[in-house]
Amino acid sequence: MKTRTCVHIAALAALGNLAVASVGLAHQADGRAASSATSNPATLVQLETVQRATDRFLDVQRAINEGYVDIGVFYSNMGHHYLKADLLDATFELEHPEILVYADDPCGGGRRLVAVEYAVPLALAADAPAGFVGPDDDWVINRTFQLWTLHAWLFEYNPAGVFASHNMRLP
Repeated sequence: MKTRTCVHIAALAALGNLAVASVGLAHQADGRAASSATSNPATLVQLETVQRATDRFLDVQRAINEGYVDIGVFYSNMGHHYLKADLLDATFELEHPEILVYADDPCGGGRRLVAVEYAVPLALAADAPAGFVGPDDDWVINRTFQLWTLHAWLFEYNPAGVFASHNMRLP
């Protein structure tokens, strides 16, 4: 793929993601809101807060400089996971996600932030942690790592929903 084409594709993708993320809702062809995000206004405010708090991590090097470590975990339809172990506890901290999820740039430009992920050790919480306001967040038990996990796809549109575990738009 030519460099100029990659730049154009990346720019269009960034603009599209920014538009969807800033509105918080995607719309189907018939004008109905799609399930890509929550319609709860309080949750939307929280998601905007998280995005503002974490947009500095668009640069993966900044995340590394602030203590996030590539733990060598890559999942299809998710990406590469960077953990800040100091944040792993029983507390949901809106502006301090334990994990940042990055996808490889299809044009060879390194890694780009696609989601944040919250994680609480199962040993510290028998039930799903209290997270975002409302019923839309979907905590999942990850038995491999013994964690409750919750994704928030704030930097890459996810047609399955902002809190879905996987994003089929990613390889």
